[in-house]
Amino acid sequence: MSLVLRRSYSLKFRKNVQICNKCNSWPVGVFIISKRSFNDDKVNDHGFSSSSIIMENGYNVQELPILIRKLKDISDFEKIPKVESPQSTGDSHNNYHVIQAEFKQCMDLRDVFLLISRCTKITPSIALGAIERIYDLENNPTALVIDNDIKNDYISVAKGAILNKLLKIVMKTEDTYTILNILKTVSSVIEPYKHNFCEELLARVVDNKLTLNQLCDFMSYLIANNNDPKYSELADKLWVGFIERENEINENNIVHIFKILPGLKSSRRTIFVLLEQKLSDIWYKIRAPCMQEILEIFLREKCFSLQSFAVVGTWLNMNIHALDEDTLLDIITKLTTLNYTDNHVEKAVEKYMRHKSAKITSHVLIVGILKYCMQFQIRNEYILNGCGQFLLKNKDYIPTSFLKCFIYPFGYLNFYPNCYEFWTAVEETLVEKFEKMNIDDLSLIVLSFIYAGKYPLQLVNKMFTSEYLARINKHEIMRRLNLIDTALSLECQEYPGPLLPKDHWLQPVTQDKRIKNMLDKINGIFSSIVEDSMKVSNAVMIPNFCSDQTYLIDVMLHESEIGQNLCNWKLKSMKNKFIAILVHLPDHYCCDNSTLIGPQTLRIKHLRMLGIKVVSLKYSKLSQLYTSHDKPALIKYLKDSIGNALPCL
Repeated sequence: MSLVLRRSYSLKFRKNVQICNKCNSWPVGVFIISKRSFNDDKVNDHGFSSSSIIMENGYNVQELPILIRKLKDISDFEKIPKVESPQSTGDSHNNYHVIQAEFKQCMDLRDVFLLISRCTKITPSIALGAIERIYDLENNPTALVIDNDIKNDYISVAKGAILNKLLKIVMKTEDTYTILNILKTVSSVIEPYKHNFCEELLARVVDNKLTLNQLCDFMSYLIANNNDPKYSELADKLWVGFIERENEINENNIVHIFKILPGLKSSRRTIFVLLEQKLSDIWYKIRAPCMQEILEIFLREKCFSLQSFAVVGTWLNMNIHALDEDTLLDIITKLTTLNYTDNHVEKAVEKYMRHKSAKITSHVLIVGILKYCMQFQIRNEYILNGCGQFLLKNKDYIPTSFLKCFIYPFGYLNFYPNCYEFWTAVEETLVEKFEKMNIDDLSLIVLSFIYAGKYPLQLVNKMFTSEYLARINKHEIMRRLNLIDTALSLECQEYPGPLLPKDHWLQPVTQDKRIKNMLDKINGIFSSIVEDSMKVSNAVMIPNFCSDQTYLIDVMLHESEIGQNLCNWKLKSMKNKFIAILVHLPDHYCCDNSTLIGPQTLRIKHLRMLGIKVVSLKYSKLSQLYTSHDKPALIKYLKDSIGNALPCL
């Protein structure tokens, strides 16, 4: 017995794989592996055998399950009928409902049999209507029952024979919707036969007789019943149908195909690649609700697709004018959770804030936008100014639990709203709502003020009372309060601090491993470019200050006789005698890769106030020069940076 793969599948799929992955330079290979599955006997009834096909596309190799038509003679291959597109079945739907209404008038099994006998031709719709009515009558306690036991036995035997005949009629129907209706029917009579109907539908998938909507309906049924191993295996064999019906995928049905992805296993990647390509083709036609559902599926399945996310960003930028507040909030929140942004997404939000910020009524939308800015460290003046204006306009109505989300991003992103009274007005609101706020939020808000160079002394005085401090039992909050106390003592002349006692039990500050590893590699270069009288020390902590990253120096250049202990660093004669070299990681910058975030700006300012010169080095630049083995350029970068060190304040 020969096994033959329908050529249209292999050739068409080869074409699609190349298009979807956009890597036409790589060869695509197709290999067939004959392999019988545990339920081959069932499949054999339809003249098919289970097998696998291996698709090779560049470095990607994937094994997919397929069905192969069995031919007794190779000459029969030419007799396989050409595939025709399924015809509309709208009339069959209407007829089916009329037939159902007729059978519902039958009060017992004899009435059902009598109605069947009057039919000149039993169509699949009539057969299905009769089966459903038989099931309803058997489960209806008020149904009329014949008293004569002999007659009852006769009807029982007749019922079995009639049911078998009706089921065979339904199985042979060309109307696929009739079979799909059977699968949706909850009936103990039909339940044992549903596997047969599923395999009949699968055979029709191989013959390309199902429309895209029918494929989705069939797949939805299999997924809903995937606790049955037979159904879960069948689902992964439907990829052939979707590939064949690729041209039918449009802006209305693409979301339905996305919804079936969670129910797939081995063929999920194949369908996903197809959907990626179709999304790239029809993105401009997709409506907002469909795009929201697609993003929800990405989120639920934890999918990450740069190609699809870029399409979403372009779509958002083009449709931003038509989105209401709830829709924009939903999309921005999902993109933030998916950890994706690009220039199109930022421009879309900027456009929205430019034209609609004065009309926004939802404080939750502003919080969602600010969370988006925080996660990606976006320092966009139009977006942040719009959020700042909303805060000033609605500060009395915003719930206290949201105030931290509104205020902290401004200081953290080193941004100053274009409103002179912004920080003053915000502090007054915080003082009024002080009792309703928790210390965790308050400590972050005060730090935001300090990052921006503002000193909310009224708020701090309320926080630093002994009664209030006695309620704090979290180490992280106490660390922040110590930083606030130290920062205000350094910067604000009106502050009577330090007010908090030193915490001698704080954990030591550790240097970031990335920075430590890089410095270990280039320490020799530092030693070679400084004068002989200078010494290089790594990970130096400023003594007698709070234990915080703010006072950790990555590399300290100092005279040999002074030593690393910085015992005399407070003396005026020691000013500018020390050089602090700070290595800034990519996440120390806003998204423009040039503006440092608030905590790093504060770090530089405090070291300069302590009489230390400060040099800022980019970790990305050091890594690039080191990995490219460009030692002369690395030496020049270090020398130029040290030569341009910021003097003490």
